[in-house]
Amino acid sequence: MAALMFVRGSASFESSLHDEEMAALELLKQAKAVVPGVVNSRDAVCAFCGMYRGPIFRSDEGLMVQCPDCGPFALDTASQRIWRLDDEWLIRKLRGALDISPHATTTLIVDGVWDIGRYKKRPVVLARRIDLVERHGLRIFHGPEPRSQSWVITPRPLVRSPLEPLAGTATWWQLEDRFALHGLAMRLLDPDQGEKADDMQDNTPSVAVHGPFSEDFAWVHLQGWPHGPIHLTDAQTRVFTALWEHRGRAQSSEFIMRAAGLDSEKPMDVFKVKAANRGDPVYEGPLQAYEQLVKRQRRLGLYRLDWAGM
Repeated sequence: MAALMFVRGSASFESSLHDEEMAALELLKQAKAVVPGVVNSRDAVCAFCGMYRGPIFRSDEGLMVQCPDCGPFALDTASQRIWRLDDEWLIRKLRGALDISPHATTTLIVDGVWDIGRYKKRPVVLARRIDLVERHGLRIFHGPEPRSQSWVITPRPLVRSPLEPLAGTATWWQLEDRFALHGLAMRLLDPDQGEKADDMQDNTPSVAVHGPFSEDFAWVHLQGWPHGPIHLTDAQTRVFTALWEHRGRAQSSEFIMRAAGLDSEKPMDVFKVKAANRGDPVYEGPLQAYEQLVKRQRRLGLYRLDWAGM
């Protein structure tokens, strides 16, 4: 119930909830997880036809609603009560479950997406929906404050989605599956599960299939690089995939970034290394791969792949 209200982000009418949801709402009230919304005291939906809204007025019998089709009827005040999930409450509970300091700064990245702190030295991103994370991935993971290899927490999607939409970029935790509310506290279920998944999916290099790239372009086997295969982020993978698909001819930066489905202006933008990460092979490796494999015709502003196997 909490996850569903978080996805909506807006208030829900109490009268629209079925019995099980009403029971869940009562628990959320006790936990102070929900706050009442602003009640519309001017008009209400007809309790009989459900098609029209009528003005609310006071009579000797109490508050009434005048439906233009069904006529007057007594107002059920429960039909006017609305509730919304307190986003700050959810953030506090998740911080507690992950042992994040209550004094850590919460950053609103885009509407509906927050950076709520660090868990095991990795950023924790909370979002209303996974499609928001995919849509704003460049800003979330490669913006002014890069958040590579984040823990991303969202409610379970309402429709089917790829099993690992953030594979190689972040670890996705579905709120309902990974967290449980016990009394007034929230706890993380199976804390090691995410790291085990990372070990299997993110840290297993794939063999070179497309030139120096793995079959999914998530790894680069770079000649002369002493630290082994280089693991790319999702955005970097997309850039190299686009360059590979059009390797027979140099292309403009606009064409490459559009083919990669990214909003950045130049391919180099997704390979830049933040000052704090300089010297770390995890971050320097993709940059080295870009500098060694991508050639730019500066006068024409064109880019193409160039390696010994071509």
